[in-house]
This record gives sequence, structure tokens and C-alpha cells, in this order.
Amino acid sequence: MISRFDSFRENEALIILCIEVALVMLGIGMVSPVLPQYARTFGVSITMVGLLITVFGMARIIVDIPAGELTNRLGRRPVLIIGPVIQAISSIGCGLAVDYWMLLCFRFLQGIGSAMYTTAAFVMLADISTPTNRGRFMSYYQGSLLLGTGLGPTLGGFVAQYFGLAAPFFVYAFLVFFAGLWAYLRLPETRPRLTAPAAKPAAYASGPPSPTPPGQVRALLRNVDFILISTVSFGVFFTRQGALNEILPLFGTDDLGLREGQIGLALTFVAIFQFVTVFPSGRLADRFGRKVVISPGCLVAALSLVLMAQSQSYWFLLFSCLVMGVGIGLSGPTPSAYVADITPRESCGAAMGTYRAISDLGFVVGPIVLGWLADTEGLRFSLLFNSVFLFLIVLIFHLRAKEPTRRYSGSTDLGEGGL
Repeated sequence: MISRFDSFRENEALIILCIEVALVMLGIGMVSPVLPQYARTFGVSITMVGLLITVFGMARIIVDIPAGELTNRLGRRPVLIIGPVIQAISSIGCGLAVDYWMLLCFRFLQGIGSAMYTTAAFVMLADISTPTNRGRFMSYYQGSLLLGTGLGPTLGGFVAQYFGLAAPFFVYAFLVFFAGLWAYLRLPETRPRLTAPAAKPAAYASGPPSPTPPGQVRALLRNVDFILISTVSFGVFFTRQGALNEILPLFGTDDLGLREGQIGLALTFVAIFQFVTVFPSGRLADRFGRKVVISPGCLVAALSLVLMAQSQSYWFLLFSCLVMGVGIGLSGPTPSAYVADITPRESCGAAMGTYRAISDLGFVVGPIVLGWLADTEGLRFSLLFNSVFLFLIVLIFHLRAKEPTRRYSGSTDLGEGGL
């Protein structure tokens, strides 16, 4: 059995990782309510605003799978240090941008740092969790993430309101640099030590591993359940980056006449109710299964978009944000647990990188599609389109995807902290 000291170190890694993600997401959250308005100071259309958000996701798609392989070659810890440092440098560049294209380049660089950090974080979470506690571990991480994203928009909105639209980028740079420094000083390495070949425990026998990372990726792309859960995450990212981070700020400004601080508060409202919901979500997923949490959560999120499109007042908009927070909070941490459940340990880096790459396609496609629809059909129509799209994705997932087999570590030597 794993020693008590090793068990403590694994719990310590979870705590440190949660603090790091809270700092990173606090910075990202500060930028989200002001980025569309900041981009429009360069005289661009809503579609070009969507491209600015999309280029961040394009960088993540390109780097997600290589970042997963880097966690295997270099270890989890170095990637979790380098990623925030890249984000800090690029955020300073965004704040100092003199034209739209300079801003676009630094946003691309931010996406590279974000991909490195996010992929390595999920691989580390898979390292230190088991099928019996993975939902809870993912919910702890997601809750810390939401703590940052919840406080960030309100803080960023008021910083922009009193110090200018570029100011949140400089605060973001400070926060993510400190997050990288925190990881350097405190975060332990969790990559399993490679020893002589041994039989894989039955608890993780989900099929023979492919010998190389490209082979592992091909095997994942032939797994219907993996594709379906990745598509669900794609839909959630499509919604978060397109509807929440692009359309909602513009809808609040153009249709409801809101100020930056009010828009930031609305985004914080989403994060607060995500935070309230995410911890019971993880426990429910561990107790009753993954699908029973994922499907209802996505349906509630789809409903919230309909409500948002019907908003005629700030208070009704806040109510739709409440519903959105509950929906995303229910479904938020569980897809990652589903992926870890169906993935062999030796393929974890490739699986998380591929899963994040498919998810990040939503980051790219959502702002462009919804931005184009907003330009051609209006902001409310784009929200309704997003609602129908998310509903269809979760319906297909619920009808076709299998519930992962409940696998327990039992008497294996991995104990409570193993994968």
C-alpha cells in the first residue's frame, strides 16, 4: 500500500494545483469582460472580435497534444511552471498593443501558455486520483478555477472602468507570473517513475496501449465514447467562449446599455453559481455515474441561453446567468473524469491533450460562428442558435455514449492516490 507520506504529498499536490489555477483564472477572468470592448477600440467588427477570442483557442489546439507529450517527457511540474510565465509575458504585450494585429499576435502567445498549463494540470489530476474519487478531485480543481473566474470579471470590470481597458492585462500578467513562481517553489512532480515492465493492473485494463503518442491518438479517435465526451466538452467551450465571453458583454452593452462593471458582475454571477454547484456535482458523479450529471447540466445550460436571449432588463439577465452557472457547474468537472475513466494510465498525456484539443475547437469555432451570426442576424439570434446546438450535442451523447465501468483500486499498490 502507498505510504501515508506519499498520500499526503498527493493531497498536497492537489491543494497547490488548486491555488495555482485560482490565480491563473483570476487573471483570465479579469480580461474576459473587457476584451470585446478593448478590441473594438481598434475599430474592428464583431466578427473580428470573435477572431481575437478564437486565435487564443487556435493556439491551444495546436499545442494541446504536444503539451500532453511534454508532460511525459519533461514531467508535469516544468510544464505547469513554463505555461503561466508565457501567459504573463504575452499579457503585458496585449496591454501595450498599438494596433489590432499586435494584439492578435500576443493573444496567440497567451493561448500557447494556456494550453501548456491546462493540459498538464489535467494530467496531474489524473495522476493523483482514482475512479472512486476522480469526480471529487476534478470538482475541487474546478471549484478553485471558478473562484478565480468568479472574482476576476468583477475586479477586471472595475479596474477597466477606473484605470482604462488595458489595465486588466497588466494585473493578469502579475497574477499568472506569481502562479508560475508558486508552482516552482511548491509543486511536487507526480509523473510515475518508469520501472521494469510489469503487468498492468486489472483495474486499468481498458485495452492494450499504442506504442507511440501518434498511435495512442489514433486509438483514441477510434473510441466512440471518447469522441462523444470530447464533443460535449466542445459544446461547452463553444458556449463559454462564444456566448459568455463574446456575445454576453456585447449584448449587455448594445442592447441593455450596461457598463463594464455591470457586465463583469453578470459574469461573476455565472461563476458564483458554478462554484456553488460544482462540489455536489463531483460527489454525484462519483456516486451515481458520469452521464447522470453531464446530460442534465448541459440541458440546463442550453435553457439558460434561451432565457438570456429573452432578457429585457439587467435583473432578468442576471437570472439567466444564475441558470447558466448551475448548468455549467453540474456538467463542468465530470467530462474530464469520464475521459480519465476510459483511458489507460500510459495514454493519459495523449488522452488529455487530444481531449483538450477537441474541446478547444469550441473555443475557436464558437466566437467566429456566433460573431458572424450576431453581425448578420443579431445578438439574440446567436444565443438561440447556441442553445439548439448544445441541446443536440448532449442529446446524441446521452443516447449513444456508454457509462464508464465503475473501477476500484481495490488491493492494488496504487492506493488512494493512484490513477
